[in-house]
Amino acid sequence: MSTFSQFFPAAGGGLTPKFQDFTSSGTFTPSQALIDAGGYIEVFIVGGGGRTTSSSTPASGGEAQLIPMYLTSTSNVTVTVGAGATSTTGGTSQFLGGAAGGSNISSSGGKQEAAQTLKASPSWGNRNGDTAAGNGFFGYGAGGTGISGEGGIGSAKANSGQAGGYYANGGSGFVRVTWYE
Repeated sequence: MSTFSQFFPAAGGGLTPKFQDFTSSGTFTPSQALIDAGGYIEVFIVGGGGRTTSSSTPASGGEAQLIPMYLTSTSNVTVTVGAGATSTTGGTSQFLGGAAGGSNISSSGGKQEAAQTLKASPSWGNRNGDTAAGNGFFGYGAGGTGISGEGGIGSAKANSGQAGGYYANGGSGFVRVTWYE
């Protein structure tokens, strides 16, 4: 059975929430204070958005996920932020938490595809106005538009994982690590 403090470690414990944003690839180094506080982190990770190059096949946004995990050491963790697509497929974002006793996770990049496959977030593109584009996860990883003027993202924001609209590049990915100490 889980306890409230396992899901909300700062509740009643006086711990301070902290976070580190990655808008480009880098390294996350868990502090000893984080490990001493139980090692709980949450990783919000978004792959790079795809690019639409066809009026009939829009691009999807990058996969967006929020993953909880526990770290057990202060070893460096490699973080990769996926590039936004300049052709059709966005780059994969990764958090290699296994180096610090956690889990290795990745979010795939969006791509030009007729139907969304194997993604944990609603990031499909608007196909000829037949269906609205997926809104992603709080707007991160939202789908693109096939033809300018249809629903969906036309011009992706940097570090949003949003798909680019018709002949517009996808937005780069994003990673945020949140912890308590």
